[in-house]
Amino acid sequence: MLARARGFVVLVYCAISMAFFFFVSLPVMLLTGSGDLPIWFARFAWSPSCLWLTGSRVHLEPLPPLPDGPLIFASNHESALDIWVLFKVLPRSVRFIAKAELFRLPVFGAYMRLGGHVPVDRSNHAQAVQSLRQAGEVVRAGTSLIVFPEGTRSLDCRVHPFKKGPFVVAMEAGVPVVPVAISGSGKVTPKRIIAIWPGPIRVAVGEPVSPADFPDRTALLTEVRRRVIALHRRIGGEGGDEAAAVATVGMEGV
Repeated sequence: MLARARGFVVLVYCAISMAFFFFVSLPVMLLTGSGDLPIWFARFAWSPSCLWLTGSRVHLEPLPPLPDGPLIFASNHESALDIWVLFKVLPRSVRFIAKAELFRLPVFGAYMRLGGHVPVDRSNHAQAVQSLRQAGEVVRAGTSLIVFPEGTRSLDCRVHPFKKGPFVVAMEAGVPVVPVAISGSGKVTPKRIIAIWPGPIRVAVGEPVSPADFPDRTALLTEVRRRVIALHRRIGGEGGDEAAAVATVGMEGV
């Protein structure tokens, strides 16, 4: 009962604080056409405060040297908390590629769209392809992206097969992919339940992987996923099946 009560408290706080930061940012976003201010709030106020309220501590391993310019951060996905975790620990102003359903939510959807995040409709092939092109334009314009190549949260906290979409973007934009592993968030807040059991969340960021070193997107995907699995095991996660690298359904999904 305590876990469920904490989960609902965090959910309510998340919604209210997000609406507050959205409306505070809205005049600036409308005047400048930029989503940088809400991203700043997300990195330095919204995410840290939400994570503090969960009672969980985020432990970040030392970061490797990251090159200047845009990057694509490819992370495994254990929990809804992962968005807050990545906003908090990554040293870049980033945007997400996210499923289109999130952009239909009241307030949150407007926040995502005006903030410059990229929606992907995985049920529509043509729109999914167009979304990948849009993501490529965002990256080429100098913005770093966060992607969850598994396409959805893991039920067992293992790293599942990756979809090809993010690696299409990386190959076309010629932008390095940075592997990221998160372990522990799935135990704090499992999928399909509103409840929180406070515990440690560990994050490791790997060396950037250059698309130029690989013949195609499948080879790039396989190597990035192999590194995510290795990082996941290093920080206490179970990793995943390295042989089952590519998701067989929804190739353009992200």
